[in-house]
Amino acid sequence: MNRAHSHKRRRHAADEQGHYVHGQPVWESSEAWAACAKALREYDEDMIQDWKEEIDTLLVFAGLFSAILTAFNIESYKLLQQQPEDVTAAILAQISAQLNSFSVNANFANSTHPTDSATLLSPFRATPLAVRLNTWWFSALVCALLSASLGLLVKQWLREYLAGSANISRESIRIRQYRHAGLERWHVPEIILFLPMLLQLALVLFFAGLIDLLWSLNHIVAAVVSGIVAVAALFAAMTTLAPPLYADCPYKSPQSWLLCILIQSTKRAIAAAATSFYGHLHHPGTVVDPLASRLDLPTIVHNKLSSAFRAWLYEVSLSRPFASWKEREQARANGTASTLDDATLASADATFMDDAFLHAVVRPCMGDIEPRAALRCLDRILLRRAPRVIYGLPYWELGALDAGDKGTVTLMHLLLDVLHRLNQDEAEDEADEPRQHLLTTMHRLVRAIPGLTASSSSIDLATHALLGRTFEVLAGVINPGESRLPPTNVVRERAFHLMFKLFPRFQAVGPTCIAAFCTYSKKMREDNSPYRFVQASCMVTRASATLAHGVIGSGSTTVAPDVYQKPTPYTLDDSHSAPVSRASTWSLLYSEPTASGNTLPGMSSENSPRKDEYTSIRPAVIGALLDLEDFFSIPVARAADCRPTMAMLAECAEAVVALSGRDRHAISPGLVDALTGMITDAWVVGTSAGEPAEGGSDDEERQAREEHGQAARRAVRLLRRTYGLGWHDIDRWRP
Repeated sequence: MNRAHSHKRRRHAADEQGHYVHGQPVWESSEAWAACAKALREYDEDMIQDWKEEIDTLLVFAGLFSAILTAFNIESYKLLQQQPEDVTAAILAQISAQLNSFSVNANFANSTHPTDSATLLSPFRATPLAVRLNTWWFSALVCALLSASLGLLVKQWLREYLAGSANISRESIRIRQYRHAGLERWHVPEIILFLPMLLQLALVLFFAGLIDLLWSLNHIVAAVVSGIVAVAALFAAMTTLAPPLYADCPYKSPQSWLLCILIQSTKRAIAAAATSFYGHLHHPGTVVDPLASRLDLPTIVHNKLSSAFRAWLYEVSLSRPFASWKEREQARANGTASTLDDATLASADATFMDDAFLHAVVRPCMGDIEPRAALRCLDRILLRRAPRVIYGLPYWELGALDAGDKGTVTLMHLLLDVLHRLNQDEAEDEADEPRQHLLTTMHRLVRAIPGLTASSSSIDLATHALLGRTFEVLAGVINPGESRLPPTNVVRERAFHLMFKLFPRFQAVGPTCIAAFCTYSKKMREDNSPYRFVQASCMVTRASATLAHGVIGSGSTTVAPDVYQKPTPYTLDDSHSAPVSRASTWSLLYSEPTASGNTLPGMSSENSPRKDEYTSIRPAVIGALLDLEDFFSIPVARAADCRPTMAMLAECAEAVVALSGRDRHAISPGLVDALTGMITDAWVVGTSAGEPAEGGSDDEERQAREEHGQAARRAVRLLRRTYGLGWHDIDRWRP
């Protein structure tokens, strides 16, 4: 903790003083030397402080362990010498044996047991158990005390190392370097690493003596204790062996580093031998005829093994030793930088789970990592933040029109960021699958985005900006430009389907999106997909009408009012009135937002730059309308498998009405005639034969079709009246 705090303090001081300005040093040489001395002093203070804290912990443990071990040694050392109680017991045993052997007669009493003076006077010999037990425990006590003694000595050395280091002059730097070189030359860091190993050794010796004693007393107790000690020893061995073998293992300890040094020394020797031997193999003295060896099986096997062996030698020769755990970790981390970056950001978001942190911190950081790493990070964030996860995929609930989860706006922006970067990625052949994944996720997430507020029909500013950016990014997917490869059909369809889903909620798109709609409609016309073609053409028309708001074509007699009221489904025909129905709801989605005192972004005034934007895209719009006119005019378009539904035709007619109110000359009378004929045929055929139901009962579908037909009739009547065309084609429609 102290080291991290000091590092933060040094970084803050460096930022205040300004080491570099535009890559150039701004310090004088004397100031630079002073800064170097200060940085080195802070580094030494942190290093010494860490060592002192570790030694203090070892001293406390050594004291407690020595106290416990002393209690055992007080009893065990008695087994090494003869006790007075043992001699007394032997004499009493001899007396008892003699008394038991007396034979009493009439004249005398005689003992038949001889006196064994050799046994009483023989020298004392300690048992093998006593020797082993005291060897274990006294050795453990010596190791513990030696560790404490060395710890005290090291603390004295470290105090002298920092003596007189308060000065930050150049002379102090020389003294510091002289002391630091001596510190490494006399292996002080290695001695500090050796101190906890002494305590570990003392603990092992104590357990060895304890188990030895228990096996001589009771086998059941000894077996239980031996099992516990064996598990602890196995755990200690595994935690010691794991760090040298696995770079990400956190079980780093002095004994692990010692083992790592031994492994590195062995690898260094092998690498030196491999380098020499590889050079000898790489430049052989004789050249083998390749043609002669192709048919010789032993030669083929020998060549394969030699190639594999040379590859292994080359790999071993490239291995390098590491001076510390940090250097080893840094080398491994550099090889997995992108994986660590996305894991870091995902972990940070999981830690705080805060929308503000996600927007202000995680999102900018994701812009600095690779696109595919950002995609992996985003997948983790979405899986953690989604309210439901089904089969490993995140799902969101349908957001309310006036509420919704505000965090979904940031998540949608993150998806758009990654999708935009994938669109700009050079590896285009590998970007289709990630883009498919992103578009599929966006289809599920868009359900939860807040929509229209309950108080008014205006879109929330944050949602408005999000929808505008969504259309711009998706337009880049559909129409990437001439310099890039076109997207696959699956990617194009998913992108357009998402735009089609969002278009009722947002129509104030820019010329880039309209150009993408035009490109998609032309592509669908070429692919013989009439439904998608009509949908794209309707979106082109409606978006152009929104973009051309306030832009009046020369000679136009239709003037757009300054303030538009939200049109009802029957606004286009004043002679009719009817309640709101499902068809009117569809028209309402495609109606224009109510203008208020503050215009939403994308709704411009007459003198705004959007007039130039519409002028730039107008030729492409007219081309798309001509394609639509041509499609409506051909007989095959009115066939059952190609004819659009009445809902699509009503939508198209209302979009044409909206554009004619903005730019009358963009709509040709031929398009009005073709649209009239298509709607007439669809009405007649649908009335006589009926259209297939898409869901619900037949009565509901029939009612919806009639409502769509009435909306299309009103739109066509207004168009024909605007362009001065006859009424005979629609007067025969039955209301």
